Formats: sequence, C-alpha cells, structure tokens
Amino acid sequence: MNYKRTSFFSSLLFFLLLWSSIVLAEQIIVPSPKQKNLVSRYIIVGSNSKLITPPYFRNRFESMVLELENYIQSLDSQESTIDIVVKVLPNRMIKALRQYEGYTIVISSDKILITGKDYLGALYGLTFFEALVRENNGKIKKGKIANWPDMRIRALHLGIVKRLGLEGMKELIKLARFGHYNTLIIMIRNNVAFNTMEQLASEGTWSKEEFLNIVRFAKENGLDIIPDMSLLTHQEKLLKEFYPQLMYNKATYDPQNEATYTTILPMIDEVIDLINPKAFHIGHDEVAGYSKKTREKLIQEGKEMLPPELFLKDVERIHTYLKERGIRTWMWGDMLIAPDEFPTMLANCLHGAQLNYASLRNKIPKEIVICDWHYFDEQPNFPSALSFIEAGHKVLGATWKSEVTIENFSHYIANIPIHAEGMIATTWFAALGGNINALKKIIQTSANAFWNAKYQRQFNKRTGYQTYSIGNPADHITPIQ
Repeated sequence: MNYKRTSFFSSLLFFLLLWSSIVLAEQIIVPSPKQKNLVSRYIIVGSNSKLITPPYFRNRFESMVLELENYIQSLDSQESTIDIVVKVLPNRMIKALRQYEGYTIVISSDKILITGKDYLGALYGLTFFEALVRENNGKIKKGKIANWPDMRIRALHLGIVKRLGLEGMKELIKLARFGHYNTLIIMIRNNVAFNTMEQLASEGTWSKEEFLNIVRFAKENGLDIIPDMSLLTHQEKLLKEFYPQLMYNKATYDPQNEATYTTILPMIDEVIDLINPKAFHIGHDEVAGYSKKTREKLIQEGKEMLPPELFLKDVERIHTYLKERGIRTWMWGDMLIAPDEFPTMLANCLHGAQLNYASLRNKIPKEIVICDWHYFDEQPNFPSALSFIEAGHKVLGATWKSEVTIENFSHYIANIPIHAEGMIATTWFAALGGNINALKKIIQTSANAFWNAKYQRQFNKRTGYQTYSIGNPADHITPIQ
C-alpha cells in the first residue's frame, strides 16, 4: 500500500508535467449542489464589490479570504457595487442550514448572501461562490443554491511532494478546499527536518518552518491536520538505516525493545507539539510477511514475521500514549481482515490471514478509528467496514484512483447508520508516476463522491456506473423549497 518507488522514466515524466504546473484557474471543480434554482438573468461582481464576513471567519480562513478579495479587486467591472455577505446562522427551517457544514447562497440584484450552518459551511459556501465568479470573470446567474455533505469526515491523504515546492503544495490544498474536504492527512516520513528526526532526513528535506507554513495554510483553507507516521511497519523507509538495533526484521521495528519507544515517542511528541492535532494516524499496515513477496524481500534468514501479540502490544502502547495527550488514534485496518472472511472482496487488501492476524480485530482498543482501505474493488458492498463497526470501532473508508471503487465505497459508507465516519482519498503520488493530472483527478473525483455519497447513482451502459460532471450539477438536483 505504501507505494513510493519511482522509475527514471516516471521521474522524467514528473518534471515534464511539472513544467505545465498546477494552474488553479484552468478548471475549478466543486461538488455538485444538492439543490439549485438559478435563472437566466445575470449580475456582475466587480472590483468595487465588497466581501463582508464575521471577524472570526476572516481570521480563521485568512489565506482564502485575502486571495478572493484580491481576485474580486482585479475584475474589470468598476460599476458593480454588489456586496458579498457571509453569515453563520443555523436555521432548522432550511435543510441545508440544519446539516453539519451545510450552506445556502442567495444571489440577487442588491447583494449575494452566503449563509453557513457553521463556520466550515460558510467557508464552503464562499468557496462555491468563488468558483462561480471565477468561471465567468464575475458574471453569475441570479438564484439560490443549497448544499450539505453526506458524510462527516472527507479526508485527503497527501504526502509532502518536495519537488512541487511550497506553492505547488498550496495549489493542491486549494483544490482540496474547492472539493469541500475538511481533513488533510499529511504523511510524515524522512521528508521534514524535525529535531528528533534530523539524522533520518533525506536530501532536499523541508525545514520545520516550511512544514509549518503548509500546516497554517491548510488550516486557513478549512482543513484539520492529521499527521500520519508509519509506525511499526515499513521501517525500511524510516528507522532501519540509522537504528538497526531496533529492528525485528528488515521492515518492522521491535516492540519488545524499550529503546524503540525512547526513540519514536519523542518524534511523535514533536509532531504533536507543532500541529496540535485532534487525531494521529499510526499506520500499522502491511506487516512484513503477510505475503510471499514480502516474506522473501523483507524477512532475512533467521528472522520471522512479527507475531500478532507484538503487533497488538505496539498498538496498545502508542494508543495509550496518545490518549494521555488527548489525541485519538487512527490506523490502517488491512492486517485485521482476512480473505476467507470476505469472499466477495478483493484479497489484495485483506492481509490478516497469516498467523491469524485477523483475530486481533476484536482485541484492538475500541476507541481507535480504523481506516479500511480498498483500491480496486468494484462490488457495491464493503462488508469489512461493517465488521469493524460490529467490533466496536468507528471506521473510515479509504480509496485511491479507481472511480468505480470511489463511488461504490463512498455510497456504502454513507449509508451505514452509525459509526461510519467518512472517507479518505489516498493519492500515492509516486505510484501515479509523478502524474499531477492523475493526482488532481483523484482529489476532484473523490470530492464529489464523498460530498454526494448517499444518492444512488444510475446505471450507465458505457461505464457501468454514473460519474457526475463535477461542477455541472446532475439531473438529481432538486429545486430549493
């Protein structure tokens, strides 16, 4: 799952694509609104239009507000004095304003009123308005729009793409805001020069200041930051080179060695102190030895696959440590499910068969949120997610680039009555061959699927399912009451 190797050809392709850059204005894509009633008459937003927001809203989303104001001031029309007013005002009489992160937009001749059920709802409403304004350089139709999400957590899982630089990363974050994501899971490996990881840092590593610049920018674009550190597994990419004495085998650190925790816990602390997250993703996917390939590659002669009881010991140790700091634990769930339990699902994401790892599912602390990843399944049902809920966990689905999987898994998660928290869009940039357009497509396709997950897509003869044109609302949109 941790796809990172990039061939010479892929690297060359990356640089060719990078020259074309990520231009936000080329195509702004937002989730389709659930209700829309626009007429053929237009109004003009011009350089004299003012953006009026609550003070807290302006402070919290400063980067977004300033950029939109600068854009409005650059518009040609100086005659227009139509103001854009943003309010946060829950209203039980209006469906969008009684839904978490919902919003309404009313576009009239004298003003544009954007109302959010909460501050994030207001942000998404203003973002949708921004997309309308940018589409036709300030010319937008009169009418009403109402929108709300079908799931609570809509997360983008993103690595630090060092070669993009700060501005390139910020453009991806803007895409996430336009997609109405509310969470950014940021992968931390050897890509930031943290004090506790100084000797692990790779060439071209970001400084802490650069990292914090991105964190602040993401928060100002409405994203909760969840750090993701690959703990226990995949240590061939983190601890192995400089801490060989801590290794159980080539890819797994040793939970029996107390020195392991005197090494990794300060790393966790430093990241927490910088970000102040609500949750921390601890990885724990793909234990070396779960497949023949990983046994041959990652377990040297005389060594073995980590026993399940040591996996559990490590999870409990880190979970307890995070809980004492008031932070929720997230982890991958592939080692807790096995192919014979779920015969209708693809086995390549079900890794709990070896050593009966799947039996741990009922032993993992119930407070841990399980991230259940499936990348290429095409069936409509994902019973592994329900099994985690039945074991007492809250669950997040996770997808990658398959549009069928994104659509179907999102719909399945959104229709589970309780404890299905939402969805994660993983990107695994290196596995995309450094293809920026493919990464953008994941962000945008997943955004609409996550936001509009409850609606049952109609069958399409050509593709086998329906993919809406994001930003051009589909036929299911109903008039505002």
